[in-house]
Amino acid sequence: MQESSDYVIILDTDIHKKVEKGLYMDQSSLPIVEALQQHAKKLPDSFHVPGHKNGFVQPAYARDILSAARFDQTELPGLDDLHDPRGVIALAQQLTADIYGSRSAFFLIGGSTAGNMIMIIAALQEGDVVFVQRDTHKSIINGLRLVKAQPVFLEPEYDETSGLPLGLSIPTVQEAFHYHPEAAALIVNRPGYYGWTSPLGAIIGEAKKHGALVLVDEAHGAHFPAGDVFPDSAVSLGADLVVHSAHKTLPALTMTGYLHVGRSSRIHSEDVQEAAAMIESSSPSYLLLASLDAARKYLHDLTQTDDTVLREQLQQTKQAVLQAGSLEEQLPPEHVQADPLKIVARTPEGHTGWALQRYLEKEHVFTELADEAHVVFFLSFQPLTTETLQRIERGTDRLRSENPSVTPVAGVRSLPFSGMQKLPADWYKAGRGETEITTLENAEYKQAALDIVPYPPGVPLFLKGETLTGERLDFLLGRLEQGGGVQGVRQSENGQWLTSIVKRKET
Repeated sequence: MQESSDYVIILDTDIHKKVEKGLYMDQSSLPIVEALQQHAKKLPDSFHVPGHKNGFVQPAYARDILSAARFDQTELPGLDDLHDPRGVIALAQQLTADIYGSRSAFFLIGGSTAGNMIMIIAALQEGDVVFVQRDTHKSIINGLRLVKAQPVFLEPEYDETSGLPLGLSIPTVQEAFHYHPEAAALIVNRPGYYGWTSPLGAIIGEAKKHGALVLVDEAHGAHFPAGDVFPDSAVSLGADLVVHSAHKTLPALTMTGYLHVGRSSRIHSEDVQEAAAMIESSSPSYLLLASLDAARKYLHDLTQTDDTVLREQLQQTKQAVLQAGSLEEQLPPEHVQADPLKIVARTPEGHTGWALQRYLEKEHVFTELADEAHVVFFLSFQPLTTETLQRIERGTDRLRSENPSVTPVAGVRSLPFSGMQKLPADWYKAGRGETEITTLENAEYKQAALDIVPYPPGVPLFLKGETLTGERLDFLLGRLEQGGGVQGVRQSENGQWLTSIVKRKET
């Protein structure tokens, strides 16, 4: 050890040795947070980046936003290096792996978007056939484009009552391996935006029986290890690589996440570290890293809470929200587990979820997601105030009184994907070339020049290069007409919906 007048520094090499031996696993510690606090105590003079100089250079008009700038540091002695971690970052990551039960964990400062790309680069090679759950996030598609893998899309199941996605079924995965036994990997996303989590263990077992890797986008499940009240994490079920968005359900700053290498994974941690260095910034934010460190300890503290207490607390919060808005909860089928941290609320008859969302926003209540017939409330582990519940009540009351509807709104239409779809070998090149902007009506039977993505949840409806036609085009027009947001489409001043298509070459 090396002592200074302010605090004791554990040499990087000493931490590295202890981490390698699995020692120094004190979940109550905060390695990165404490290192930043200790550095700030020295009142250091900065002749390095960033330009705010430990928060000293702050314009008055942004002082409140930049109040944490003194902790926004760079790779200085004692603060470690995200892309070659040997000190406090290495220790913080190992503590995270310990609580999730993974072989190794990596801090993400580009969210699960970066994490999905990193795990694909680390696991796949050009030309690899890979099964992909079709209602996957756009970042998965972009990762597959980067490595030039060969995706085979698998259609998820949908709930007959609500039309909401349920995830992949065992028969679908078995059929996929029957037709494509050469598949190198299976990519699954669970839970979805609605918090519904179908059984995954048997699917992982089926894939591994065929020698395939299993990569899981579990962005919305970073809190699953908190207790038995939540679904099992994909890490505990044996997935090879798992991505979590820490900022979605834990108190971490936006753009933060964890990437885990499973204990029985065939993926080398070194390959993940190399891929992370390719995708993420070489100047990572220490504020983001510190929030990941703190979120891990928060998760650890939750694991010390009795499951019965946690379950009752979340159930009481859920009932309070539903009662305040006189709303009913949309429950999944019996074989699917609902995340108690989310409420899928059905909207009053004759109203869309987007309409209810807008009325709630007028009361300064902002929800996670809306669709044709639902609004999703994303809870935290803290109780709600009376004022919040009153706002929900006012918003829903105003919807019913000010926005009467005569024609009942149809339920959610399942995303119009069907069966198994193998893309052409050069699919990643599609959509290139000269483009033009046109209306969606005129774009029918033409190739999309951009991915067209209803957002949220961020599932591509059309990939660039695909022909705009059929049920999917009808679905897109219906969503836009009812007020749903879509990336890749914009509205003109006269109200027409515009998109970019590949311009047909003159012959």
